[in-house]
Amino acid sequence: TIPVGYINEVSRKRSYRPYSLITASRLATEKHLDLLIKAVVLAKESVPDLTLDIYGEGGERSKLEALIQKYDASHFIKLCGHKDLNQVYPDYSGYISASTSEGFGLSLLEALGAGLPLIGIDVEYGNREFIETGENGIRFERTSLKDMPEQLAKAIISFYQQQLDKKGRVVSKQKAKAYLKANVAKRWQDLLEKRNGLNEN
Repeated sequence: TIPVGYINEVSRKRSYRPYSLITASRLATEKHLDLLIKAVVLAKESVPDLTLDIYGEGGERSKLEALIQKYDASHFIKLCGHKDLNQVYPDYSGYISASTSEGFGLSLLEALGAGLPLIGIDVEYGNREFIETGENGIRFERTSLKDMPEQLAKAIISFYQQQLDKKGRVVSKQKAKAYLKANVAKRWQDLLEKRNGLNEN
Protein backbone atom coordinates (compact mmCIF):
# COMPACT_ATOMS: atom_id res chain seq x y z
CA THR A 1 0.00 0.00 0.00
CA ILE A 2 1.09 3.55 -0.74
CA PRO A 3 0.81 5.87 2.27
CA VAL A 4 -1.77 8.66 2.21
CA GLY A 5 0.55 11.01 4.12
CA TYR A 6 4.20 11.98 4.12
CA ILE A 7 6.81 13.79 6.21
CA ASN A 8 9.24 16.49 5.09
CA GLU A 9 12.23 15.42 7.16
CA VAL A 10 13.51 12.93 9.72
CA SER A 11 14.64 14.56 12.97
CA ARG A 12 18.35 14.53 13.82
CA LYS A 13 17.86 15.49 17.46
CA ARG A 14 19.27 12.97 19.96
CA SER A 15 18.47 14.27 23.45
CA TYR A 16 15.04 13.83 25.04
CA ARG A 17 13.35 13.81 28.43
CA PRO A 18 13.50 10.31 29.98
CA TYR A 19 10.20 8.57 30.82
CA SER A 20 8.13 11.21 29.00
CA LEU A 21 5.27 10.02 26.79
CA ILE A 22 3.29 12.12 24.33
CA THR A 23 -0.01 11.56 22.55
CA ALA A 24 -1.77 13.89 20.11
CA SER A 25 -5.39 13.70 18.98
CA ARG A 26 -8.80 15.28 19.19
CA LEU A 27 -10.05 15.06 22.76
CA ALA A 28 -12.90 12.76 21.73
CA THR A 29 -14.47 9.63 23.23
CA GLU A 30 -13.27 7.25 20.50
CA LYS A 31 -9.63 8.15 21.23
CA HIS A 32 -9.95 6.50 24.69
CA LEU A 33 -7.79 9.13 26.38
CA ASP A 34 -9.60 8.38 29.65
CA LEU A 35 -8.27 4.81 29.49
CA LEU A 36 -4.79 6.11 28.66
CA ILE A 37 -4.85 8.38 31.72
CA LYS A 38 -5.83 5.40 33.92
CA ALA A 39 -3.04 3.33 32.34
CA VAL A 40 -0.38 5.96 33.05
CA VAL A 41 -1.56 6.21 36.68
CA LEU A 42 -1.18 2.40 36.97
CA ALA A 43 2.19 2.28 35.20
CA LYS A 44 3.63 5.07 37.36
CA GLU A 45 3.69 2.65 40.31
CA SER A 46 6.42 0.72 38.43
CA VAL A 47 7.92 3.65 36.48
CA PRO A 48 8.05 6.45 39.10
CA ASP A 49 9.37 9.18 36.76
CA LEU A 50 6.69 8.58 34.10
CA THR A 51 4.88 11.60 32.60
CA LEU A 52 2.24 11.99 29.87
CA ASP A 53 1.51 15.12 27.82
CA ILE A 54 -1.73 15.11 25.80
CA TYR A 55 -1.85 17.53 22.84
CA GLY A 56 -5.08 18.53 21.11
CA GLU A 57 -8.48 20.04 21.86
CA GLY A 58 -12.03 18.72 21.82
CA GLY A 59 -15.31 18.16 23.59
CA GLU A 60 -13.89 15.78 26.20
CA ARG A 61 -11.45 18.27 27.70
CA SER A 62 -13.41 19.03 30.90
CA LYS A 63 -14.05 15.30 31.52
CA LEU A 64 -10.36 14.52 31.10
CA GLU A 65 -9.37 17.39 33.39
CA ALA A 66 -11.75 16.03 36.04
CA LEU A 67 -10.27 12.54 35.67
CA ILE A 68 -6.71 13.87 36.08
CA GLN A 69 -7.83 15.68 39.25
CA LYS A 70 -9.61 12.54 40.52
CA TYR A 71 -6.34 10.59 40.31
CA ASP A 72 -4.35 13.52 41.75
CA ALA A 73 -2.20 13.22 38.63
CA SER A 74 -1.88 16.84 37.47
CA HIS A 75 1.85 16.87 38.32
CA PHE A 76 2.56 14.10 35.79
CA ILE A 77 -0.34 14.14 33.27
CA LYS A 78 -0.99 17.40 31.41
CA LEU A 79 -3.41 18.61 28.73
CA CYS A 80 -1.27 20.84 26.52
CA GLY A 81 -3.73 22.13 23.89
CA HIS A 82 -2.55 22.86 20.35
CA LYS A 83 1.14 23.36 19.51
CA ASP A 84 3.40 22.80 16.51
CA LEU A 85 4.01 19.13 17.23
CA ASN A 86 7.02 18.83 14.94
CA GLN A 87 8.79 21.19 17.35
CA VAL A 88 7.90 19.20 20.48
CA TYR A 89 7.90 15.53 19.38
CA PRO A 90 11.69 15.05 19.58
CA ASP A 91 11.69 16.08 23.26
CA TYR A 92 9.78 12.94 24.29
CA SER A 93 10.91 9.37 24.94
CA GLY A 94 7.92 7.77 23.21
CA TYR A 95 4.53 8.23 21.55
CA ILE A 96 1.49 6.34 22.83
CA SER A 97 -1.96 5.85 21.34
CA ALA A 98 -5.03 4.18 22.84
CA SER A 99 -7.12 4.57 19.70
CA THR A 100 -8.82 1.39 18.45
CA SER A 101 -9.79 2.84 15.07
CA GLU A 102 -7.94 1.51 12.07
CA GLY A 103 -6.28 3.97 9.80
CA PHE A 104 -3.16 5.82 8.82
CA GLY A 105 -2.59 8.23 11.74
CA LEU A 106 -0.69 11.29 10.59
CA SER A 107 0.32 12.20 14.16
CA LEU A 108 1.78 8.69 14.50
CA LEU A 109 3.76 9.16 11.27
CA GLU A 110 5.05 12.55 12.42
CA ALA A 111 6.13 11.00 15.74
CA LEU A 112 7.95 8.28 13.79
CA GLY A 113 9.71 10.98 11.75
CA ALA A 114 10.83 12.60 15.00
CA GLY A 115 12.49 9.28 15.91
CA LEU A 116 9.98 8.36 18.60
CA PRO A 117 9.46 4.72 19.51
CA LEU A 118 5.73 3.92 19.62
CA ILE A 119 3.20 2.12 21.82
CA GLY A 120 -0.15 1.23 20.27
CA ILE A 121 -2.89 -1.33 19.74
CA ASP A 122 -2.56 -3.95 17.01
CA VAL A 123 -4.91 -2.37 14.47
CA GLU A 124 -4.47 -2.37 10.70
CA TYR A 125 -2.60 0.19 8.62
CA GLY A 126 -0.77 2.81 10.74
CA ASN A 127 0.19 0.80 13.82
CA ARG A 128 1.02 -2.38 11.89
CA GLU A 129 3.15 -0.44 9.42
CA PHE A 130 4.94 1.72 11.95
CA ILE A 131 5.46 -0.47 15.04
CA GLU A 132 7.74 -3.52 15.19
CA THR A 133 7.33 -4.96 18.69
CA GLY A 134 10.67 -5.22 20.45
CA GLU A 135 12.37 -3.13 17.76
CA ASN A 136 10.89 0.37 17.88
CA GLY A 137 8.05 -0.04 20.36
CA ILE A 138 5.20 -2.27 21.44
CA ARG A 139 2.07 -3.25 19.55
CA PHE A 140 -0.34 -5.18 21.75
CA GLU A 141 -3.51 -7.19 21.15
CA ARG A 142 -6.79 -5.34 21.21
CA THR A 143 -8.77 -6.21 24.36
CA SER A 144 -12.08 -5.17 25.90
CA LEU A 145 -12.20 -1.52 26.95
CA LYS A 146 -12.52 -2.70 30.56
CA ASP A 147 -9.12 -4.43 30.37
CA MET A 148 -7.39 -1.79 28.26
CA PRO A 149 -5.90 0.38 31.05
CA GLU A 150 -4.13 -2.68 32.48
CA GLN A 151 -2.93 -3.79 29.02
CA LEU A 152 -1.65 -0.30 28.24
CA ALA A 153 0.08 -0.07 31.63
CA LYS A 154 1.84 -3.41 31.02
CA ALA A 155 2.95 -2.18 27.59
CA ILE A 156 4.36 1.05 29.08
CA ILE A 157 6.27 -0.85 31.79
CA SER A 158 7.63 -3.35 29.24
CA PHE A 159 8.60 -0.49 26.89
CA TYR A 160 10.93 0.98 29.53
CA GLN A 161 12.14 -2.38 30.88
CA GLN A 162 13.28 -3.30 27.35
CA GLN A 163 14.85 0.18 26.98
CA LEU A 164 12.93 0.69 23.75
CA ASP A 165 12.92 4.42 24.43
CA LYS A 166 16.66 4.31 23.68
CA LYS A 167 17.01 1.38 21.26
CA GLY A 168 13.90 2.17 19.24
CA ARG A 169 14.88 5.64 18.09
CA VAL A 170 17.29 4.47 15.40
CA VAL A 171 14.71 1.99 14.06
CA SER A 172 11.93 4.60 14.02
CA LYS A 173 14.11 7.05 12.08
CA GLN A 174 15.04 4.30 9.62
CA LYS A 175 11.37 3.36 9.10
CA ALA A 176 10.40 7.02 8.70
CA LYS A 177 12.64 7.45 5.64
CA ALA A 178 10.16 5.47 3.54
CA TYR A 179 7.59 8.20 4.23
CA LEU A 180 9.70 11.18 3.18
CA LYS A 181 7.87 13.28 0.60
CA ALA A 182 10.22 12.37 -2.28
CA ASN A 183 9.94 8.62 -1.56
CA VAL A 184 6.13 8.68 -1.32
CA ALA A 185 5.93 10.73 -4.55
CA LYS A 186 8.15 8.17 -6.30
CA ARG A 187 5.86 5.31 -5.24
CA TRP A 188 2.84 7.17 -6.64
CA GLN A 189 4.74 7.94 -9.85
CA ASP A 190 5.75 4.28 -10.26
CA LEU A 191 2.14 3.19 -9.73
CA LEU A 192 0.80 5.66 -12.31
CA GLU A 193 3.45 4.66 -14.86
CA LYS A 194 2.61 1.00 -14.28
CA ARG A 195 -1.11 1.68 -14.70
CA ASN A 196 -0.51 3.72 -17.89
CA GLY A 197 1.62 0.87 -19.23
CA LEU A 198 -1.21 -1.59 -18.60
CA ASN A 199 -3.69 0.70 -20.34
CA GLU A 200 -1.48 0.95 -23.42
CA ASN A 201 -1.22 -2.85 -23.80
